[in-house]
Amino acid sequence: MFRPAKPEDWEPYRELIAYLYTYMKLKDVMEEMQNNHHFKATEKQYKTQLKKWNLDTKYTKASEYIAMIKIQRQREAENPPKQTRFALRGRPVDPKDITRFEKRALKKGMIKEEDLNDGNIEEIEELAYDTPTEEINYSYADYATTSEYDPYADYQY
Repeated sequence: MFRPAKPEDWEPYRELIAYLYTYMKLKDVMEEMQNNHHFKATEKQYKTQLKKWNLDTKYTKASEYIAMIKIQRQREAENPPKQTRFALRGRPVDPKDITRFEKRALKKGMIKEEDLNDGNIEEIEELAYDTPTEEINYSYADYATTSEYDPYADYQY
């Protein structure tokens, strides 16, 4: 079993780990690397390397959700109010996910209502938003699997 001690110990495995992490959860990547490639590292070591390699973009972070909520509220408060749709790292963000995060974060005390209305929005580099040209009444899964779906078509970067 090989245990990486230095950053350069990770380099021979970089492409493989990046590929696996694209399709698997971190725990599964760790298991695959240990069982089939005799490479054993802790979860913290993996997270550190993924961040160094800029591969920690798979999941939406709390700060990204908070920025989306603030932008959404600001645009809804305008006259006339605007609907907003978001794309993060080139992928559409389901409005239901934003709502679910907001409800959970408020309930758990991670954020406060007044924090969401303070107008102080953190700049998120790969976050794009616009006003939808038509009402979208189908689910994110349906939207993402339609043949005419192009995640880059409607977003101005």
